[in-house]
Amino acid sequence: MMDVKNFLMMNVKKLEDLGITIPKELDISEIIKGILNMPEEVIEAMEESQLTGMLLSHIGHGKYDFTDWSWSPLSDQVYSFDMEVFNTSSMYTIFLQGIQAITNNDLNITDVSEDCSKVDFEEGCGTQTVQFRCNSKSYQYNASANYDWFDTGMLSFMNQVVKEQNTGKSLYAASDGYQGCILFYQTKEWSEQFHELMGFSLDSLDP
Repeated sequence: MMDVKNFLMMNVKKLEDLGITIPKELDISEIIKGILNMPEEVIEAMEESQLTGMLLSHIGHGKYDFTDWSWSPLSDQVYSFDMEVFNTSSMYTIFLQGIQAITNNDLNITDVSEDCSKVDFEEGCGTQTVQFRCNSKSYQYNASANYDWFDTGMLSFMNQVVKEQNTGKSLYAASDGYQGCILFYQTKEWSEQFHELMGFSLDSLDP
């Protein structure tokens, strides 16, 4: 059986080699301990990419303040979120905040608004209109409502917005094998290096 603790510690080192650091607010030993506390049969059934994804999910998850339903990033290199969202009326506002956090001032995302007037959350249908400005250009995305689930079409849409900026970087995605989405803002060469070191490919988010 694989030594999961050693595998995760090795992956922390590999991520550091890729330039991904652990936010100072996080205790990596506690994160690994939490993963190891999962039922043994669950861990044994997981692929290596899932274990790596769980590690990245913790690094990029950020911090929620449930007194005012606000979110703040901890990492400026990884953004992760659960695609089943508890605060449906601001899910895309927080998503855009996460994207801005990892683009290191290349993107200035402002004037974000979400119109939920055409959504029936009880029936899980309708259109949630997201409007924002990126580097002064206006954008709109009409998200398809599906109860409390994030519309994954927004990922490809946002990647096209990013590519319009011609920074040489784009969005890449990974998964924790469940319903977590993990995003990076990097070059193609970096994504190839990630594949070489971590043993699995990132999704380029092209349509």
